[in-house]
Amino acid sequence: MLAFNRILYGAILIIAASYSASTSWAQIGAPRVQFPSGTTAPPPVTPGTPVPPPASTAPTAPALPAPPTTTAPPTLQQPPQTPSFDPYADPTRPSQPFNPAAPPFATAPPNGPQQPLFDQATFGQWPRFMQQIRFRQMYMNRGGQGGLGWTETELSGTFLLPLSFMPENAPLLVTPGFNVNFLNGPNSAIVGSNGGPGQQAPPRLYAGYLDFGWTPQLTHGLSADLGFRGGVYSDFKSLDWQSWRWQGRGFGVWQTNDKFQWRAGLIYIDRLSIKMLPAGGLVYTPGGPDGKMKFDILFPNPKFSYRLDSFRNADLRWYLAGEYGGGTWSQVFPPTAITRSNLTGNGNQTGRIEYNDIRLISGIEWAGYYGLKGFAESAWVWNRQLRYDPNYVMYNPPSTWMIRGGLTY
Repeated sequence: MLAFNRILYGAILIIAASYSASTSWAQIGAPRVQFPSGTTAPPPVTPGTPVPPPASTAPTAPALPAPPTTTAPPTLQQPPQTPSFDPYADPTRPSQPFNPAAPPFATAPPNGPQQPLFDQATFGQWPRFMQQIRFRQMYMNRGGQGGLGWTETELSGTFLLPLSFMPENAPLLVTPGFNVNFLNGPNSAIVGSNGGPGQQAPPRLYAGYLDFGWTPQLTHGLSADLGFRGGVYSDFKSLDWQSWRWQGRGFGVWQTNDKFQWRAGLIYIDRLSIKMLPAGGLVYTPGGPDGKMKFDILFPNPKFSYRLDSFRNADLRWYLAGEYGGGTWSQVFPPTAITRSNLTGNGNQTGRIEYNDIRLISGIEWAGYYGLKGFAESAWVWNRQLRYDPNYVMYNPPSTWMIRGGLTY
């Protein structure tokens, strides 16, 4: 009986120890996690797999309000360029504004950015002092034994003076120049209307001048084209008040759009027969600034030009033009140049000589991308007239032809 009790007591101890061990293992196992409603439990983690960092739960910054929208000021239409004008030739011809690509004077929008003073500046805002240097050569055939031949060589340079009292984009252009003319004829046997003028024309005539040009932009689309030239025109054997010659131009220019430009004004040529002429007309560019054709329907120097193509980095244009040529010089007349009744004593007499003609010109002009320009042309010359002062002996050379060319840099 005692042995049975011991066996029963041992069995009870073994069962109690087993129950205690199972309860301890259950208490150290992984606890159960209860997630709030509406959330998803993370996926189970497999041993050896890297655990991604937890997502940030920081609050999101509120979005900033969009900046208020502003309306840019309206852009003014720029006046189109008119590149065929030559401001360094005869001062009686029209010229283009110095800087047509810049905004017109006094038309910039309020509180807008400051525009540069000149587009052609070389050192910061300072413009290039020397703008151009030009060489021209002309030869006119004599036209027979009783004709008059003419050879002219001209050299000039243009300088820019940005004076402080002048508006922006309208500097003063100053052009000094000099030319020499070699005359061939007329024959001393030619008899004039006043009884034997003989060898009227001297063998050489000279001209030294100083030209001033100014093209201010008054308002949008409206500008002025002003020029003045004073110089000594003589055979350099006679230098007196008759040797001085004054020329000039004054135009009002109205640019209506890219195709139409109207001009009206006066030119002063200071010749014996004609002192002043009305001038002006219409400049019509059918295709705008980039068009191929251009009509300068201007009096007294009309011109039509057509852009052919680009040749070796140069724009090539053909043109057909009209020109009123000539000039006035002072000279010492030999005794055979005037009638005997007008001579005082047996010395020479000082007076002036004038030459006039009309020219129909056809030529080619080009403008390179590095500042080099040039032209070559030929012309038919008629209505030629040689006039003498003080007794106004008249001589009419026959019609002839002329060639001329030049380079500008």
